[in-house]
Amino acid sequence: MAGLALIAAPATAQTTLGLKGGVGFSTVTIEQEGVEEESVSGFVAGMELGVPVSNALSLRFGGTYAQKGGSGNVEGGKITLGFDYVQLSALARVGTSGNGGVSVGVMAGPWAAYRLSCEVEGTLEGLSVVTPCVDPPFADFEIKTLDFGVAFGGGVEFPVAGSVRLGLDALYSLGLASIDEDDSKTRHLTIQSSFVIPIG
Repeated sequence: MAGLALIAAPATAQTTLGLKGGVGFSTVTIEQEGVEEESVSGFVAGMELGVPVSNALSLRFGGTYAQKGGSGNVEGGKITLGFDYVQLSALARVGTSGNGGVSVGVMAGPWAAYRLSCEVEGTLEGLSVVTPCVDPPFADFEIKTLDFGVAFGGGVEFPVAGSVRLGLDALYSLGLASIDEDDSKTRHLTIQSSFVIPIG
């Protein structure tokens, strides 16, 4: 895809590198009666390569470190899951060209993530425990290593100094894979800013 995009890109368009960081709000859908889901917040940071296809369309190939998870209230206690992921994405962005000014666009595409770590915090009848997911008594969750899904959102970019641009965007990642044996899935809303630097 990247090779085709480079061939199709107009000569005046520039490949860009984006340095991103922000905060994410995530939940884990729990298909279990009596569980009240709650969101947890975490840090996100990464890089993104922008490859122009036309003045309005570009492909954004990204790599991100993302903290995800979720919390659930059950009768007599609460369980909170925390994950650290490395996430790769390939998004198509359609927007205004900017031409030195403000560019507004929307984006969508697939993503895949590899889990680096998993932690469970449980509170039951006044007792609290924090442990890796692989340790008892939470090993029965059988949290899977890989996750994937689709993402969509929008954002704005505007010049701040010379050819460097500042980007602000919101991206919602919808997990399509079951991360455990109970068909639980991840949901993740990211609010982030970025410095976009032309590199070619």
